[in-house]
Amino acid sequence: MPLAVLFRDLQLAVVDKPAGLAVDEDVLPLAARELAPPGGRSWPRVVHRLDRGTSGCLLLALRKGAETALKSAFEEKRVEKAYLALVQGSPPDRAELDTPYGQKKNNRYEFTTHVITARRARLRYQVVERLREAALLRVDLDTGRTHQIRVQLAESGFPVFGDESYGGPQASRLMLHAERLVFPHDGRVVECVAPLPDDLRAALVQLR
Repeated sequence: MPLAVLFRDLQLAVVDKPAGLAVDEDVLPLAARELAPPGGRSWPRVVHRLDRGTSGCLLLALRKGAETALKSAFEEKRVEKAYLALVQGSPPDRAELDTPYGQKKNNRYEFTTHVITARRARLRYQVVERLREAALLRVDLDTGRTHQIRVQLAESGFPVFGDESYGGPQASRLMLHAERLVFPHDGRVVECVAPLPDDLRAALVQLR
């Protein structure tokens, strides 16, 4: 399977990750075959992650200098990430969520906002389209916690379709798409947009 490349230069690449591929086990071997610089056996490297079920913009470093710069940009919150999420229910037109965040006591692979911790998770969302007992949301992340969008939306009463771990309605896959990624690079700002995948588009048509 070839990777759809949204942006590439000698330093980094942004690919459109298909749903169902794990970043380490699936995407990196493909990227190493298709995108690695000459002699770069240990490249590309991941500077942020997407869940296996999430599709969309994934940023990969091709050189050490780019890896260092991009990690700093993420830590300094100079990277913008926007997602599309198909959720169950009727959420408000827009909302901001700022909650505690941590692992569940009985399952270290799942997360919750119902914990006592100083660690916070923050996001904003707005309704793009209202559907039959569902809504399409655009979500902007302020923090990048593991499973954050899935957990915060589910525990607000609006689980993502296809999210078996957090109570989402059944769907062909997790209906979460990393639509937009904006980041600084070589003195300019790069913006990448991943088109809506066919399976998410089909789910929207079915719910209209």
